[in-house]
Amino acid sequence: MTKLQLNSTTYPLKYLRLFAFLVLFLNLVTPAYSQTANTESNTTAPVHKYFNGHNPVKAMWMSAALPGLGQYYNQKYWKIPIVYTGFATLAYFSIINKQDYIKYRDAYATKIALGEATSEDPLINNYSKDQLLSAREFYQSNLELNYILFGAFYLLQIVDATVDAHFYDFDINENLSIGIDPIIYQNRNQIYAAPGLQLRWTIGKP
Repeated sequence: MTKLQLNSTTYPLKYLRLFAFLVLFLNLVTPAYSQTANTESNTTAPVHKYFNGHNPVKAMWMSAALPGLGQYYNQKYWKIPIVYTGFATLAYFSIINKQDYIKYRDAYATKIALGEATSEDPLINNYSKDQLLSAREFYQSNLELNYILFGAFYLLQIVDATVDAHFYDFDINENLSIGIDPIIYQNRNQIYAAPGLQLRWTIGKP
């Protein structure tokens, strides 16, 4: 009996790594904003030509109606390709997994119906019922995970647009900021130095 080899590219761990990368890239690369309004500057924040003012609720509903539209409203144009790249990647794996699921589902059903009889389908002739059932469940699990990640990413881009809209009129001020910097750490009792990270925050004028 031929041993069934499942496609490792659709293993759930790869989806989780991909989803984690998209989440981090979409959110963490945005610079930290001050929580104080821009009262010192005489300049006025730019107003979008199609809307008066800037409303987080409006940004939320725009992203819900069309992914990426809220990012456009917030003038974060560089985020729009990231949003659609994430959706396209998840859609691609969903299509692949659905095709494989249907293929093994039909092969398993035909195997049960034929019993010991042979078929022109190599899947039915080369694999046992247990192997076909295992493959069907594998791709079904991956397909369900794809749908969950798709919905989670949809909600993520809504949250991202809403948060950006909240900070749209706030000043980028270094008097109140937080950041993470790389450092070389060396213990007094040790000879070797090691790389590390330090958390830096500033309150008021440095």
